[in-house]
Amino acid sequence: MGTALHSGAALAQSAGQANCPKPGVVETATAVTPVTKANYAQAETEVILADYVRKIAKGTCSAGVGVFMHLKGAMDPNDRTILRPNFDTMYSFAVLDLNSPATVVLPQTDRYQILQVVDEEHWIPLIADQPGRYELTKENMGSRYVFAFVRTQVNMQDPADLKNAGAIQDQIQLVQASKGEFVSSHRYDMKEILALRADYNKRMQPEGVTSEIAFGKKGELTEELRNFGVAVGWGGLPKQGAVYPFPKIVNTTEPQLLVLKDVPNDPRAFWSVTVYDKDGFSVGEKYNINSAFAKKNAKGEYVIHLGGDKNQDNYLDIYPGWNVAVRIYSPTEAYFNGSWTPPQFEPAN
Repeated sequence: MGTALHSGAALAQSAGQANCPKPGVVETATAVTPVTKANYAQAETEVILADYVRKIAKGTCSAGVGVFMHLKGAMDPNDRTILRPNFDTMYSFAVLDLNSPATVVLPQTDRYQILQVVDEEHWIPLIADQPGRYELTKENMGSRYVFAFVRTQVNMQDPADLKNAGAIQDQIQLVQASKGEFVSSHRYDMKEILALRADYNKRMQPEGVTSEIAFGKKGELTEELRNFGVAVGWGGLPKQGAVYPFPKIVNTTEPQLLVLKDVPNDPRAFWSVTVYDKDGFSVGEKYNINSAFAKKNAKGEYVIHLGGDKNQDNYLDIYPGWNVAVRIYSPTEAYFNGSWTPPQFEPAN
């Protein structure tokens, strides 16, 4: 069989054509598998990957396996596939069947772009933020199926930058001799998945679990810490790629401030602030501020206004149950040695 080169860009143009293939999801389970802490990460991941196969199939007029789908804008806040998505980057998604090894090629660019691979149990065997060829096999990735996705930096408020970032996405290459299929071998009760997800979210801050210890390769952290990461933000980056300092939740809808200054991220990267509801999804009109377009004051501070006057700089909506994720991509040593302190909410007096 010859080697095929798939670039999701060309396929996306054909998504509106008739006679597209059916999604390549093969369901083989005949009974429901109980969801416990021992298989929680696998259950969440299997459900999410099957859902993405269907989304990619629809978006690319393909079977949805072995092809990148490039989003040409921010994630849709109405998409409920994963918790706490970012709205800072343009995503490229692929579900891969590594019965046939695959190669992902990141293009030459000065723009921040990072590849991440998630295996069937939500271990993260690979992240890469440099141009080059990355070989993915069952042996080096750890499972037959993986979710490979690329984040490409963009200023969402700049149409020209959106176009330029999209052109970089289209240069991502996926080389694989056979695309394969996605066999979903379990049936799960979503109520059980959601109950464990809620339990981990509830316990994360009281138990002092941070993003830096909740994402990584197998063997770098415990299964229980990995489960926290799955529940709070499936597909989150390990600490060398990003950190997610969550300000302590304040149970109020009174206006709050979050003040950032000298954020310790690599110059190629960026930071952001995103508001989510109690279930980890974004609602309302204003829910994200990114360093690409945030406005700073005369002191060099970025004052994020949560609630209050909607005409204020860096304004974000709040509502009952709101919470915030701060994202810092490619954090520098100042974050880890404690010389920079993550911000906490302050009442807006």
